[in-house]
Amino acid sequence: MTRKLPLTDFRAIRHQLEPDDFAISDGDDITPTDLIDEQTWAGITHLTDDVAIRTSDHNGIRLKLLYSLWSDWIVAIGDPDHPDELYNCMLDAADAFQCVNFLLLHGYYRAAMAELRVALELVMIGSYGNLKPTDADYVTWKTSGSELGFSRIRKRLHGMLTQEQYNWLFADGEILSSTFRQICNFTHSRPDSSDGALWESNGPVYVHEVLMRTFFTALSVYAICYGREAIAKAFEQLFKERASHG
Repeated sequence: MTRKLPLTDFRAIRHQLEPDDFAISDGDDITPTDLIDEQTWAGITHLTDDVAIRTSDHNGIRLKLLYSLWSDWIVAIGDPDHPDELYNCMLDAADAFQCVNFLLLHGYYRAAMAELRVALELVMIGSYGNLKPTDADYVTWKTSGSELGFSRIRKRLHGMLTQEQYNWLFADGEILSSTFRQICNFTHSRPDSSDGALWESNGPVYVHEVLMRTFFTALSVYAICYGREAIAKAFEQLFKERASHG
């Protein structure tokens, strides 16, 4: 049986935004037209609510850190009035990072890992786009949704750079490739990386060891993505300097 949290616990009360809280609003909300029944609502939310309460009971500092990293990422994206090729990819990566926080809170660890893969791949592609904005494969990816994946871009960047430019970072078996390979397991729900394997149950359920694994993987992906952003900017400047010298 479930029990209600006491109203003294701020998590016990749900909140709804007012129409004028949104940047774009059509006026007052309309009254409900097809209200969900209580049994269906409970069936959808009770497990996730339980995990969210247990997670936030014991991981307040970790959740605060992930939230602050996402907030900082929003600021780091760049100037919306003068976006470069990396801007839009970082903007979409911000949505993926936000999903990670929500999914982690509610015990969807596999899905959170899969969103980390999305963020890492987007930043890699955006970094390449800053360096090669007219590349045919990149332009096709932007305009038609064709595949231009992480590994393909990583290998291209590895070939473009010298040892002095830290090309080893992009080599097979180094941190970029190993991290991406690890989180790909969750995207594809491989036997040892499926929801059932992580929960050892039907779920979602709170599993502290898996939460910690997801948490530290998220920190690693943030670190790599910030590094990729800095590297992309440095390489862009290097290419400009080369061009100015003929």
